[in-house]
Amino acid sequence: MRTHGTLGQLRAPPETLEVARMASRFVALTLGTLLLGAMPAGAKEPAARTADQEEAPAADETLTLKKGAKRVLTVPGLSRVALGDPSIADVKTTGTDGVEISALAAGKTTLIVWGNGGKRRTYRIVVDG
Repeated sequence: MRTHGTLGQLRAPPETLEVARMASRFVALTLGTLLLGAMPAGAKEPAARTADQEEAPAADETLTLKKGAKRVLTVPGLSRVALGDPSIADVKTTGTDGVEISALAAGKTTLIVWGNGGKRRTYRIVVDG
């Protein structure tokens, strides 16, 4: 290296600086190209699932109710209840073995109840407007 300027400061010759700039540009362009190549052309985000496309367990039984209607199921040894979409139907336990289903809005949802010995039963709830 040569000394340029005052006070004996060391500086690289202009040719060396130009080579370093070109190398930096090459690395940046190469990385940019690799990143673009890693993205599939025309890739789109997966569409959001709608209520009709939800993955639900296979139903043991389908219950169809009119909006505003109620139905009580008897489940011996009832221990647990799970409802898919609380905007479609509401459930509450009645006594030790009962589950009351209230139809709130048109649509479909899934109800899972667990009874004696952890036995699980799945219901597809269909509410007609």
